Amino acid sequence: MQAAMTGEWLREYYPAPDRVIRSYYDRTHQTSDICYPDLPKRQESLLSEANRGIWHVATEDEIRAVLPFEVRRRELEGYYHYRAPGGENWPDVERRVREFRRSIRENYPGKVIVAFGHGTWELVWKKVLNCWDDTEVMEQYRAQLIVHNASVSVYHGRFDEETGRPYLAHEPVRDYFVPWKGRIL
Repeated sequence: MQAAMTGEWLREYYPAPDRVIRSYYDRTHQTSDICYPDLPKRQESLLSEANRGIWHVATEDEIRAVLPFEVRRRELEGYYHYRAPGGENWPDVERRVREFRRSIRENYPGKVIVAFGHGTWELVWKKVLNCWDDTEVMEQYRAQLIVHNASVSVYHGRFDEETGRPYLAHEPVRDYFVPWKGRIL
């Protein structure tokens, strides 16, 4: 229901985007298909949520029982920099965010792009765009200031006359929408 309501909103304000991009996760495939059933989509691995390795499938208690040294290593390295066996850390996601941003800038200048991604990825995206440091992004994460499921964040391409460089503008209150909020219990 959330995706259907968000799809109605997207089709009203962005009826014919130049490109619809989604991560490889099933949920983004399902959401993008509901939102834009008749448009082609491009799968983009750069949009994927952080892979937490062993933490992706095991509980904290399971890891403490079997791999207690990983818990200690995470505490020593800090949550932002810790890379679990088989997984990514936040700087890995940040590299993917930067590459996605570069790709959008180079391949789609002046185009309307709709991207279906994930909450932690979006938080790292905001870190890059707002030049936050590690502490600021972790404060946002711990405070659960992550985008709602099936929500829309709008970024506008702008050009800085002083520097001669393009940039993305986003006003968090004005450019963030949760089309289903207040309509679903």
